[in-house]
Amino acid sequence: MNQAMLRPMFAGLLFASIVASFGIVIGDSQAQEQTQALSEAEQQMVDWVDQRSDAILSELKQHVEMNTGTANIGGLDRYRDLLDQELKALGFATRRHQSDSFDVLSCAAERVQIADHLVAEIKTGGDKKRVLLNGHMDTVFSKDDEFQALTILDSGVLKGPGVADMKGGIVVMLNALRALKSLGLLEQVNATVLFNSDEEIGSLGSRPLIESLAAEHDIGLIYEGTYNQLMTHSRKGLGQARLKVTGRESHAGGAHEQGVSASLELAHKIVALEELTDYSRQVTVNTGVMRGGEKRNTVPGCADAYVDLRFPAQADGDQLISDIKEIASKAATANPKFPDLPTIEAWAISHRPVKARNDVVDALIDEAISLSALVGEPIKGTRFSGGGTDGSIAQAVGLATVDSLGLDGKGAHSSREESTVESLIARTKLAAIMLARQLHADAP
Repeated sequence: MNQAMLRPMFAGLLFASIVASFGIVIGDSQAQEQTQALSEAEQQMVDWVDQRSDAILSELKQHVEMNTGTANIGGLDRYRDLLDQELKALGFATRRHQSDSFDVLSCAAERVQIADHLVAEIKTGGDKKRVLLNGHMDTVFSKDDEFQALTILDSGVLKGPGVADMKGGIVVMLNALRALKSLGLLEQVNATVLFNSDEEIGSLGSRPLIESLAAEHDIGLIYEGTYNQLMTHSRKGLGQARLKVTGRESHAGGAHEQGVSASLELAHKIVALEELTDYSRQVTVNTGVMRGGEKRNTVPGCADAYVDLRFPAQADGDQLISDIKEIASKAATANPKFPDLPTIEAWAISHRPVKARNDVVDALIDEAISLSALVGEPIKGTRFSGGGTDGSIAQAVGLATVDSLGLDGKGAHSSREESTVESLIARTKLAAIMLARQLHADAP
């Protein structure tokens, strides 16, 4: 595409680019004034998406039906290979990035394996904005989960594992890039795509990679979904904790008094942990997994728990971690015959920082809301979310990051997860326009 064709596409957008670059919040009416009409090239991208809507839907089915539960390393390897091929076809240079496996605090002495991540780059230098696009390959659905297929209802509703979180977002991203390439708009740009494989467990392996890439870019675009047609302007911080209690096994009938119940001690700990929840401060603690013992007729010698933490301010997260360590430091049960038992071990971290409001992000959200009215499925507004994304990590190291550019959906992390065909197509159009504008804006 020659420069003459590029000019009408980006004429009138310089002001919006400068505003976003300097972190100025544009009001809704002003944003609408800047985006009240699509350029010729933008309309061509919209038409490109419409002409390929059936193929985009078929592609979504292929992606959704490839199981990529975080622990399914083989499935993630196959999915990464597919994405690798697609990005190479778009002109990206790709590379894999490894994360070390790690031990977790549990009775079973588990070790978590992390599938390789995928990084793809087009770097042509120059003075154009450096854009980081991110999506996560993993889902919460294991390879033996019953929820494995995409169902397309006559109403246009899509039901399937990861359809919104976030296979749908990945398909949106890929087709937005293809729409740009069809008009020659992937030339002379600086773009990086990161597909990581461990987001659903807190990006415990990929966090250093996210932070490193974020530091090299000017803007971040993440294709997590919206909810109820609301984009996310800020998010809670997230943490996680593990507890392991060691007691003493004994016969539950003939020698009950010779045992020290790890499950009983863990029960006391769970009650204490759950009492840290304070809805008035939007602080929550959830014991998502608890396990103890092996047999009905044996006093359990080991028990463990896996705990989720959510907090609106980092100070709240720090206090939760301190409180958890304090709770773990004191046993609530005792057997005088075995004064050294039970023992309690605790591990707790804040794995996603609080994502505060950001002027650059707010301006881009205003732009997305305005554009959505032109391309279908209008976005209604914004919200504060308790859910986490890798955008929290990226923004914490200084990269302004819009993190809800994917499909509108509901029921994530359950067999009720769903979105719509309308959302798939409309959000692909929106992503193409916004991505073109960002990639061809001058760097701040």
